[in-house]
Amino acid sequence: MCKGKILFLITELDVGGAEKNLFRLATGLAGRGWPVEVAALSGRGEISSWLANAGVPVHHVLMETKGDPLAFARLVRLLRRVKPQILHTFLFHANIAGRLAAVPARVGSVVSSVRVAERRRRSHLWMDFLTQRLVDIEVCVSEGVMQFTRRRAHIRQSKLTVITNPVEKPQPARDRHTVRAELGLEDEDIFVLSAGRLERQKGYMYLVRAAAELTGRDSRFFFAVAGEGTDRLRIASVIASAGISERFRLLGWREDMADLYAAADMFVLPSLWEGMPNALLEAAASALPLVATRAEGTDEIVIDGETGLAVPPADPQALADALAALAADGPLARRLGRAARRHVLEGHSPEEFIKRHEALYASIIGEGPVG
Repeated sequence: MCKGKILFLITELDVGGAEKNLFRLATGLAGRGWPVEVAALSGRGEISSWLANAGVPVHHVLMETKGDPLAFARLVRLLRRVKPQILHTFLFHANIAGRLAAVPARVGSVVSSVRVAERRRRSHLWMDFLTQRLVDIEVCVSEGVMQFTRRRAHIRQSKLTVITNPVEKPQPARDRHTVRAELGLEDEDIFVLSAGRLERQKGYMYLVRAAAELTGRDSRFFFAVAGEGTDRLRIASVIASAGISERFRLLGWREDMADLYAAADMFVLPSLWEGMPNALLEAAASALPLVATRAEGTDEIVIDGETGLAVPPADPQALADALAALAADGPLARRLGRAARRHVLEGHSPEEFIKRHEALYASIIGEGPVG
């Protein structure tokens, strides 16, 4: 197999789901003999150090504002210097900038990744549609995202494929009782964990309303969300107004997610729209009982009654009822948790994630069928 040079372009390299998956992909391919380099449009980010320590060259375009013409010129020069056979872009701004810069730089092939069913910014869908002739194929993180992109952005089916996010086997965690004690929890408390960016998309306002009802019903319930975002102050204000500040904590960014999964009794994701949420995959791999809304990607992880409980988006009563059902039925919760673990570890292995991208690149280079 001819292993042509690949340049990954991403909007930024702060720690996040897309960025961690790019790290897995770049280092995995490099380990299989592919010449790989990475570039970020803005900032440096912690994952820059991860890549450098793994021996993967990293470039920084240092784009300060959207549409920065000087940064765009730097990107074109970078592409001309690196001369990738394939440019693979991650996240919206990198997708569009990479496609446009690839033309004057005369890059052979462009691949983009579509990581979310974007329901808030219609302009993103239009830009995807208007530039689709500049991209060879778009890799969607779930079947739901692919169908959404085909319908709403009017991208031809022949330009779409699906490679789902991977999940690692759970890392060793600290003692469950120690972690719970640090959070101020008693053994009998029911710890409901969530994780994700504090943004409207994630639907945390509905979780707060569900938590207010549940803690009023049963004082053992305790909720915590790991993550940061622009909605933090608004969510904190609603928690305070509901009078549940003692039973609903915003934990900020955490590097000890394995500890939190081990300490929790169940995991909830109340998203309004999604792609293929990494936190949900990680919670499933940890055998936590899952409650999630029926959104793109989540419905491929949480199969209602088989690997978790699925509820409609924006429905706090349904969230509350599902969480209460798991709390009341220990055998059901354990059965769903074990089934979720099997489901994601069998279907979302990091090795398969690398191999499917490798097959895709080989097909573009002309040495095999599309994976």
